[in-house]
Amino acid sequence: MHDLTPDQLRDRFLKFFESQDHRIVASSPVVPEGDPTLLFTNAGMNQFKDVLLGLEKRDYVRAASVQKCIRAGGKHNDLDEVGRDGRHLTFFEMLGNWSFGEYYKREAIQWAWRFVTEGLGLEESRLRVSVYKDDDDAYAIWRDEVGIPEAHLTRLGDIDVGDEENFWSMGPTGPCGPCTEIYFDHHPELPPEPWEPGFDEERFVEIWNLVFMEFNRDETGEMTPLPMQSVDTGMGLDRVAAILAGVDNVFHTDLFWPILEFTAKLLGEVSGRDELAAPEGVDPRAAMYERADFTGFCVIADHVRTVTFSLSDGAEFSNDGRGYVLRRILRRAVRYGRELGFTGPFLHRVAEQVEAGFGHVYPELRLKGEEVRTLIRTEEERFFRTLDRGIALFEEVADETAARGETVISGDAVFKLYDTFGFPPDLTEIMAEERNLKIDEHGYQRAMQEQRERSKAADDRYVETGEWIILQDGVADTFVGHDRLSAEADVLRYRVRGDDGLVELTLRETPFYAESGGQIGDRGRIRSADGTVVLHVTDTRKTTAGITHIAELIEGDLASGALRKPVTATVDDRARFLTACNHTATHLLHAALHRYVSDKAFQRGSLVAPDRLRFDFQYDQPVSDDQLRSIESQVNAWIRENHPVKVHLNVALAEAEAMGAMMIFEEKYGDRVRVVEIPGESTELCGGTHVNETNDIAFFRIVSEGGVAAGVRRIEAVTNERAFDIANEDRAMLDAVAGALKTTTADLEDRVARLIAENRDLTKQLESLTRVKAAMTAQELAAAAEDVNGITVVSAQVEASSRDELLAIADALRDRLGETGVALLAAAIDDRPALLTLATQAAFKQHKLKAGDLINDVASHVGGRGGGKPTLAQAGGKDPAGIPAAVEAFAGAVRGRLG
Repeated sequence: MHDLTPDQLRDRFLKFFESQDHRIVASSPVVPEGDPTLLFTNAGMNQFKDVLLGLEKRDYVRAASVQKCIRAGGKHNDLDEVGRDGRHLTFFEMLGNWSFGEYYKREAIQWAWRFVTEGLGLEESRLRVSVYKDDDDAYAIWRDEVGIPEAHLTRLGDIDVGDEENFWSMGPTGPCGPCTEIYFDHHPELPPEPWEPGFDEERFVEIWNLVFMEFNRDETGEMTPLPMQSVDTGMGLDRVAAILAGVDNVFHTDLFWPILEFTAKLLGEVSGRDELAAPEGVDPRAAMYERADFTGFCVIADHVRTVTFSLSDGAEFSNDGRGYVLRRILRRAVRYGRELGFTGPFLHRVAEQVEAGFGHVYPELRLKGEEVRTLIRTEEERFFRTLDRGIALFEEVADETAARGETVISGDAVFKLYDTFGFPPDLTEIMAEERNLKIDEHGYQRAMQEQRERSKAADDRYVETGEWIILQDGVADTFVGHDRLSAEADVLRYRVRGDDGLVELTLRETPFYAESGGQIGDRGRIRSADGTVVLHVTDTRKTTAGITHIAELIEGDLASGALRKPVTATVDDRARFLTACNHTATHLLHAALHRYVSDKAFQRGSLVAPDRLRFDFQYDQPVSDDQLRSIESQVNAWIRENHPVKVHLNVALAEAEAMGAMMIFEEKYGDRVRVVEIPGESTELCGGTHVNETNDIAFFRIVSEGGVAAGVRRIEAVTNERAFDIANEDRAMLDAVAGALKTTTADLEDRVARLIAENRDLTKQLESLTRVKAAMTAQELAAAAEDVNGITVVSAQVEASSRDELLAIADALRDRLGETGVALLAAAIDDRPALLTLATQAAFKQHKLKAGDLINDVASHVGGRGGGKPTLAQAGGKDPAGIPAAVEAFAGAVRGRLG
């Protein structure tokens, strides 16, 4: 076997298939773009889904790539297996090659065998192969052409009975087909085992899956033949790296050692021990692998890779969908870290090692590293604050379980710990074992399944309706709208949506900008060549079908054939211009934020529309009024200075970095990028539309600033027409207020200040008069008090215009009731009954007379109910006519409470 590094392995794989005329394709993001059926990219074929379905054609029919993958949700979910064995990961790299309707089983099998035996030098005697139960063609190729002994061949799977071994699909729907897999024997020194179903998967580890895409599975489970037979293969880089390193555990490779080592050093800072210390003569690396708590290190290393790669590709922590899964993964890692001894945030520092180890291969890790670490730290801090509460809840549940004489913690409680505090059930089980308890695994799975059903129901909004009508072959990803706002183009496909009747259609090329990077999609018109079909485009988006125009049919019949000839697509130029104003203003706002607030105020999201802009950024406190004024003033100064807006096309990513270009967090970038520069002020990677000069923006105005999530602030602003409109609206409002106050706008501020001062004086006078009136009323009520078994009792309807006035009378009366007394005050306020009872401390403590009990004894007369403190309670009601009855009943209520 060759001792290849991971970098050399990637390079050797790609060069092998490049020599077989395969196009080398870059990895797609782990956050799928335009495919809501997937939580994460789980295989290299995801980006080729429409090609395999026959909905898209590319200028190549063979491809190869190294794809970033995450399997932590949906059909492919390895989350709970991480750390339990040496082969499962949530994040991994997949080496893959594809044929789109060209070569098939024979070439795929022969090339795979050549690469693993000649390219990697794996011993043929240590390789095993499986095929689908009735795939006689693949079986014969392996046996008769490659020469695999039948003792090393086996058949697996039977989808008719639900066994999908050796039958691969991307998810519950989509392309699928039988597959053949190559396995490696990690322990040939052990006695030979029959190669048949039920083999030891720890010993014989799958390394390469060759899928023969033949079918498309729909929502009902029905499979129909695809328009062409294709090949989709995937080989796990991590597993192969372990084989080449001569180990049987992926965590024992150079892919993970820097992360494990760094984690141990961090732990040493907390524990005060040398966590990498080893007995004399023992390598620290070997000693790490033998630690009793090594599983915890493995989970942290795997999960921090998943979180770091996800965030760098635009994912966010949230309470549903992809963000929910990501939050669970981080919390699982933190919980294991807590078990190791970490007492505060640490993952954000471990993430640096992911960037260091993979940033040269995936530059987005390097370009977004600081933002990613900030997000991880913020999420960690939030979880560490809840972690102690979660442990307290576990202790409470464990105590209650033991107190009932039971030994099993309920599944609902286990699920609550997972759902609310991120405690995986296996860790809850460990905590339970420390208390000699078990967990109800079946009950937990039932609760989890109920949540999955709820999530599935929530995803129904993503189900697409209507069949595509394909008019021409081609790829709908060519945007020409940076240079022109109108273009003639072929319609590739269209369909009518079943839910709202809108039309979706794709063009070979389009001037319409598809929603991306916060900028909304263009709107405009699409007109057939003969003018018989007219569509009003209301939105443009990126979907799995390419750039998709969403439109209303204004005139004509889609089925008339008019769309088979080139159409004219025209963008609404005014809406595009105003959108460009807001987009360029967003770049200026970003630069001003860094100048006046913090250079760590990273963008977390944005919205750019014709009438407004919204900018979300990482910051943990409100932006002050002075800072907002400085930002607004600075942006307007840059606008007046009329800086040119320069667009640099096809810039190498490394060159863009050297230019100091900021990378927008939610965007995804390839090796060549588009840089938008406002010389001296702002440089950002951006694919959106912009003005030619800053003076085109005309006027910038901040509308609001506030918090939208933990550690995230939002500024909303307007430019150009809308900014002037708001200024004019403000002027009209000021004129109207000045007129009402019989002054001018120039004197308005002084006039308002005088009115405020006058109002303050009048309020003080009113409060004084209210106190005097309350004192007089209280004196009269006390004089008419009744003695009930030694208790001074006052019960009366009084005049009061508000509850505050009623409380003022009660305060004055309390001092006049004597040591032991109770009172009921009733009034009709705004035509609704208001009751108030009070009791002195002696009445409450010595005679057990509670104001809340007394008010509820009489509140029914006015159709209400109340509550409060033992010495003061209030109630409302619906029937003011019942006030006299309530007053009359109060003395009897006191007698009843006295027994």
